[in-house]
Amino acid sequence: MPRRAPVDQTALAALLRRGASVATHAELRRVGVPSSTIMRRIQRTGPWQRVLPGVVAGHRGVLTTYERRLGALKYAGPGSALTGLDALELHGVRFRVARSDRVHVLVQHASQKTSHGFALVTRSRRPVGELARQGLRVVPVARAAVDACRWLGERDDVRELVAAVVQQRFCTVAQVAEEVQLAQRQRTALSREVLAEVAAGIRSVAEARLREGFDRYGVPQPRWNVEVRDELGTLVVVLDAYWEDLDAELEINSTAWHLSPGRFRKTTQRQRVVVLSGRSTISVLPSEIDDDLEGICREVLQFLRMCAAKQGRTAS
Repeated sequence: MPRRAPVDQTALAALLRRGASVATHAELRRVGVPSSTIMRRIQRTGPWQRVLPGVVAGHRGVLTTYERRLGALKYAGPGSALTGLDALELHGVRFRVARSDRVHVLVQHASQKTSHGFALVTRSRRPVGELARQGLRVVPVARAAVDACRWLGERDDVRELVAAVVQQRFCTVAQVAEEVQLAQRQRTALSREVLAEVAAGIRSVAEARLREGFDRYGVPQPRWNVEVRDELGTLVVVLDAYWEDLDAELEINSTAWHLSPGRFRKTTQRQRVVVLSGRSTISVLPSEIDDDLEGICREVLQFLRMCAAKQGRTAS
């Protein structure tokens, strides 16, 4: 009877290294671990555990986030990549959308893999590319954002995500729009609606809600996120909402934005620029828009009428 080849302990230790202790059965067999040993070790009393079909963790207990993502990729196989919120986090995008307990992975259309356990598998006829973050394959930001939005049921969550990738300059509005066009039409209705808002200059959930309120309660629509530059073309200030005919501005003061000293200083400088320009300004909080949209719209309409009266005009 031929003797079994010894296990390559160095290779096995590298494969099941701490914090990334996930491997496929095929990988384990390649370093000399027999199938019988794998099956014995993933039994209920064994030191390993089965996490997905054909994928093993080299320890018991809860997987790390990295191990879950690595496990989903190993389950999905070559040509797969992380997408959705998982890819966005690896790219460094900051967002407040609630996470699910599933890892979103994209596979080629010909793949036979289906969603299983914590692995959410979707197919694509387009190549997923070879981009990597922290050693894990990921799709580009715009594609990840659109894939994430397809699984979000709330318009405000879609707004938050699109605003996050655009405001944090991970991609442009045009790149997101292109991905929406390339994506399957299924589950893209909210993304298309939000892109229409973004095309109008909207860059946050609060602005989107206020824009809807203006239409509902008869407030003239301003220009949104208007850049003001000096004679040299240097950006001086960005006006959240601007009624050019009245030289009037509305500022949405986000509490979250003001938490750090650096941002508070920037906001204070911004307010001085606006005051010194002589521009009429009204400020609101996102929480006020949430709590009393109609009341805020009434106040903005009154503000615009006052600005018009100063100019001897009537606000429409």
